[in-house]
Amino acid sequence: MRGSPIRKAYWNAFTLWHVRGEARLPFRPVEEITAIQNRRVRRIVAHAYDSVQHYRDVMDAAGMHPRDLRTADDLARLPILTSAEIARDPSRFLSRHYANGRALRLHSSGTSGFSKPIYYDAAALFLTLAHGHRQRHVIARFVGRKFGYREMRLAREGGLPFQIRAFYEANSWVPRKVDLERSHASPGERFEETIARWNAFKPEVVHGYGAHVGALFRHAAQHGLALHRPFCVTYGADRMSEADRALIENDFGVPIVSTYQAAEALRLGFQCEERKAFHMSIDHTAVRVVNSGGQPVAPGGTGEIVISNLVNRATVLLNYKLGDVVSLPAAACACGRTLPTIGSIDGRADDFLFLEGGHKVHALVALPPLLRVDGVVQVQLTQNDTHRFSVRVVCARDREWERVRHDLAAALRSTLGEALVIEIERTETIAPEASGKFKSVISHCRAS
Repeated sequence: MRGSPIRKAYWNAFTLWHVRGEARLPFRPVEEITAIQNRRVRRIVAHAYDSVQHYRDVMDAAGMHPRDLRTADDLARLPILTSAEIARDPSRFLSRHYANGRALRLHSSGTSGFSKPIYYDAAALFLTLAHGHRQRHVIARFVGRKFGYREMRLAREGGLPFQIRAFYEANSWVPRKVDLERSHASPGERFEETIARWNAFKPEVVHGYGAHVGALFRHAAQHGLALHRPFCVTYGADRMSEADRALIENDFGVPIVSTYQAAEALRLGFQCEERKAFHMSIDHTAVRVVNSGGQPVAPGGTGEIVISNLVNRATVLLNYKLGDVVSLPAAACACGRTLPTIGSIDGRADDFLFLEGGHKVHALVALPPLLRVDGVVQVQLTQNDTHRFSVRVVCARDREWERVRHDLAAALRSTLGEALVIEIERTETIAPEASGKFKSVISHCRAS
């Protein structure tokens, strides 16, 4: 998906146009932001009814018309979607206008345990690029400038940021003076290797998985290893423990800013300079938090987040249960932004796998190769000891099981080691935990 010079010029102009006002929008009166949100609700609902089979069937069966869904609150009238439904038949949620290769296929990190392709149209991706300036304004408070700083990303190569970055590079021009100087380290490599790369690059901002970044700082502290101090650490995709956060902010003196993102909605929310809550970008994504009975949760309560992506016209997701349990703050953020907030995010994948020799590997390194095996719908990986693993698999009915089993074992060994003892079980369903949250990786090991 590579653009011509004219196409690149168009998307540059498109992005610059939408960047205008990004710094101011989170502070605008909430009524103005809600008006933007509701305009996008009406557009995406009309688009879904016209071109996405699932929504036409659902609305016709319920006797609904797009004109009946005019606000974000109205989206609750649609049936709640789950990851399992999308994984079973992704084509039912793909607009016919983008079923011909015109959309970018993204592969999720797989923390939900489901293999589900999410397709994005170009306009949604460049709106996301413009939206990123909201967080850049926050980071600039710590770094001193919005552009041109050195950023080190601790993430698996081929993950969502790399897929999206490749798309931007192929379809637009990024002036060198406003781009970032970038370096990359894999969470699959040893901490000593990452620290050596880190100290050589001297990053001003470090971004990665929360659990991995926390463990790396902890490793440096425990072993007395010098670690260049960045101006800021940002993380997403999983949780960071409070102990690691305290170590980084208090002992190392580095402020931490988290982001809330998912393959289904690329920029859900961001933390501001206060670093106490996530400001939800409701102009891009309608958000509600519900209890086990599907009723709205009051401020100060905890529930499961349900989202509707209002800007992506390829894979259309409305009233979708993301799978995260979140809390709602009882008070507004002191920063002055009017965007609604959520407090903590619970249940994100933060497990490590502990291998022989004390080597640790983040769960997000092991999952994607399993989910890319043809025919796999859902997996749950359990580590019993340093070399014994079991895999439970929900497999498409029309796939030959022995081939799937062979490919799964090969994928796991290629990631974690050839000497593994692996048990693979095919099952119809994988039940969630008592909390209602599905854990795609379970480790019964601990660091030696």
